Amino acid sequence: MRRTRLPLRNRMFLAMLGLIVLSFFMTGAISFYFFKKENEEYNIERLKRKEYAIRATVDYFIRNHPQDLYLNASQLMDVFDERICELAEIHQQDIGFYDFDGSYVISSKAESEHTALFPGEIPAELLEQLKNSGEGTMRYQSHKDQNYIFSASVVFDERQRPIAILNFPYLTDERFEEDELWEFFARLSGIFALVFFVAVIIALFLSNSIAKPLTRLREKIAETRLGENKPIAGAFPPEIYKLAEEYNQMLQELHDSAIKLAQRERQSAWRDMARQVAHEIKNPLTPMKLQMQMLAQRSDTPEAVAEKLNSLVAQVDAMAEIANAFSRYANLPELKRNPINITEVVYKAASIFDDQQIEVSEHTNGNAMVNGDAEQLIRALNNLIKNALQAEREDEPIRIRINVYEQGDDVHIDIIDNGVGIPDDERDAIFEPRFTTKNSGMGLGLSIVKRVIEGLDGNITFTSEVGKGSVFSVHLPKI
Repeated sequence: MRRTRLPLRNRMFLAMLGLIVLSFFMTGAISFYFFKKENEEYNIERLKRKEYAIRATVDYFIRNHPQDLYLNASQLMDVFDERICELAEIHQQDIGFYDFDGSYVISSKAESEHTALFPGEIPAELLEQLKNSGEGTMRYQSHKDQNYIFSASVVFDERQRPIAILNFPYLTDERFEEDELWEFFARLSGIFALVFFVAVIIALFLSNSIAKPLTRLREKIAETRLGENKPIAGAFPPEIYKLAEEYNQMLQELHDSAIKLAQRERQSAWRDMARQVAHEIKNPLTPMKLQMQMLAQRSDTPEAVAEKLNSLVAQVDAMAEIANAFSRYANLPELKRNPINITEVVYKAASIFDDQQIEVSEHTNGNAMVNGDAEQLIRALNNLIKNALQAEREDEPIRIRINVYEQGDDVHIDIIDNGVGIPDDERDAIFEPRFTTKNSGMGLGLSIVKRVIEGLDGNITFTSEVGKGSVFSVHLPKI
């Protein structure tokens, strides 16, 4: 079963909104953490200020008391029995004293109420802090689920001897904290609602601007049909334009591959047909020729009949030549790869036509080497030269120039003539096996040339102008 997926536009839109919502919750969580931390630090700082003021008053009372309080910490009750409540009221802070072992001595609360805020023993954690540093702070939960900051410090006499432990249970105003926190989140939610509304509009715009070109590209690709290969055109963002360029290049390569495949299929079909035609023609021609020659040579054959028979023999020879041409096209020998000097090959091909106006111009220092089959390459060049010679115009004698030169990693052989040229409507079919503009021949020469050149990893091109001549260019890779 195929799973249905949301369109890209919707997925991008939801992803953007999801990031915004996630950022809101992360902002709220981080703000909550820092708000609680800052509020706790504020409460502790406020308690420290009260503690400093109370400590100053306590130290003053102790220094001005005539008795030695160090001998008996319970004597604090005598000193602060009346003053501790007054001190607590002035500073709006409950106060309690413990001896240095952590046991309760006196506090500003009534006897029946002190255990709620001032337990009989200081917690061991806080007592350990006091013994190590002389002061300590810890948070704890007391009666009625109220939260307190429990701060304590050691009281010393004028000789810096520890007398007792002064304790300050500070009630934190949780309701005030919650009110401030909810007010903060209310403001944050208002800002987020505005940001969310703007983000929805921006997300819609961005998702559409990104998905729309992709949709147009998909529609263009959907319009492509086998054989049409229409390139994608239009204005696209740079990234999508690159994708369209790659697609157009793929279409061109597909088009070129289809042409090459069609050419190979036609050539294969022509080879099969040529092989069959050559076989069917040759079989009856040989006995026909022998019988006609025997009849022509008999003494009792009339002279007129002998002439007719000799004419028929000539026609048989012509048919045999046609069959041989088909046979050569169908059974080209396998190319033999050997390092050859292209200049020597060109001169050998031109030397066959010594009686013609052929000029060879060589610009390779005589040292251009290719990996090829010298015999078949000479045969291919001979076909090109012969075609040039047969393109002679009636008003001007034919002249042929062969240029050999190097360009980049290739060797170029240009065969230039001043012949009749090739009409525009015949140029597409010039390398087809059936193509010919002459009254004789089967039109297989240029097809064979193309097969030989491409078999050597080269290519052949041409330019032509009617009434002025043609240029056939052979390009072969150097070694």
